[in-house]
Amino acid sequence: MTSQVFPSYNQENENIKTDNGSLIISKIQNLRQQPSDSGPLTNPPSLINQRFTTQSQTEVEEDLNSFVHLTIILVAIQSGNFSIGYSLSYLSMSFTTLFSQITLKGSEIEEQGLFSAVLSIGQLIGAFATKPLLKYTTRNQSLLIADMFGVLSILQVIPNREVILAFRFCYGLCLGISTTIMAVYVKEICPEKYYEKFSVLASFLIAGGLFFVNFMGLGYINSDLRGENSYYWQIIFAIPALLHFLRSFIITVIYQIDSPDSLIEMNKPQSAKKILMKIYKPQFVDQIFFKCQQRVQNNDEQIEGIMNLFTKKHLKTVLIGCLLAFISTWCGLFALYSYCSQIFEIISDGDFTLNTLFILILGIVQLIPAFISKFVYRKIGNRSLLLYGLFLLIICQILIIGLSYSETLEASIVSFIIICFFSFLFALTLGPITFSMTPEINTSEGTYFCFVTLYLWQLIMLYIFPFMLDAIQISGAFIVFAILTFLSTIFFYFYVKETKGLNHDEIERLYGKL
Repeated sequence: MTSQVFPSYNQENENIKTDNGSLIISKIQNLRQQPSDSGPLTNPPSLINQRFTTQSQTEVEEDLNSFVHLTIILVAIQSGNFSIGYSLSYLSMSFTTLFSQITLKGSEIEEQGLFSAVLSIGQLIGAFATKPLLKYTTRNQSLLIADMFGVLSILQVIPNREVILAFRFCYGLCLGISTTIMAVYVKEICPEKYYEKFSVLASFLIAGGLFFVNFMGLGYINSDLRGENSYYWQIIFAIPALLHFLRSFIITVIYQIDSPDSLIEMNKPQSAKKILMKIYKPQFVDQIFFKCQQRVQNNDEQIEGIMNLFTKKHLKTVLIGCLLAFISTWCGLFALYSYCSQIFEIISDGDFTLNTLFILILGIVQLIPAFISKFVYRKIGNRSLLLYGLFLLIICQILIIGLSYSETLEASIVSFIIICFFSFLFALTLGPITFSMTPEINTSEGTYFCFVTLYLWQLIMLYIFPFMLDAIQISGAFIVFAILTFLSTIFFYFYVKETKGLNHDEIERLYGKL
């Protein structure tokens, strides 16, 4: 998959500053000012406001206590993206060994669909639950709840059909909650000058998780590690639980960090300041605290409600976001990652060693765009990159369709090379654009809605793709994917606007919201 950019607050600098660069001080008087923490604020509000105005005019740049500690915290928060990448194919490569050790209650194709889909069911429910959850918990508390489900998922290693399904569902809940929170959490505690660097880390971690699990799949080449007497699949299934335990241990136990914004929302300003003092040098704490207050207020003012998404003002951008979520799932790459072992088994004509090597190479290819995407986005606008990417993806889909009718080894190798290029293009264009353009053009509610639909599309894909593969083969499946990609390209050509170099208000005006 790709970079996860899910900010609730877009272009907050524009909301904090007027045209001449001075901070908007008057609005802060309306912020909730009844702290539940004991003890007075460090400075009276009037003195803080005066200091902030002076600092903003002279463009004082905040200084950190330790960049190393900040990096560890932000990487730990975003390590859930590694888990997302890991989740894409850990089951696919283990189907044969797993199914030889449990009692199935349907055909193998039906059971593959069920075992795959139950993860997305959990993700969908987790994503739905996150919004009400955040009303009563801080960012870190919500992430801790997600990690509790992630740790419970270690019970997937019990070789029982119902137990595996139940705790794979728990793993899905963990991913659904975690995905929705991570980028917001990072946005709220990361200094602005470092945000771009740390936000693109998400795509690297997702690709890293996919590569790591594909590398673990090399173990299945050893015949002793697959089959009825193998315990290797249990090691693979247990790794996500360890990852989520480590994340909570680092963030909650070692650093005791949380989002200052969420603490302010809960009327705990002193706790918010304590968090900021762990990150910034003392002389900058009041300055950053005010910015957090202003962000919270601006976010409260911008909340319009889910039903307003279907009004004329928001409908176009919501449709764009939902279609991006749809086609990023239904262009074929999500099925390819989730059922890579089954697809490559067909392409490699049952050669298990070649199949495993194909999976590993695909993981390596997926890593490359994470290193270069940042430089590409600086030169090419999102609209151009999206349309060029979709056009090239369609060409790859057509080539995969044509080569699927040949059973020669040469055709298999060429088909695999095209699949790798297909994966590379997706990770460079459509994948990250889905997660950057959607929040860029939508409100926080619109972004939330679009990404909930993403899990719905993934759920449908995971369940029906084994049946598609059995009924219409790879060629038929990619014909469906190509048609859907072509229709989506036409829609994007007419309705997506170029936003390169535009600020938040200009984007709103471009889409007729102002």
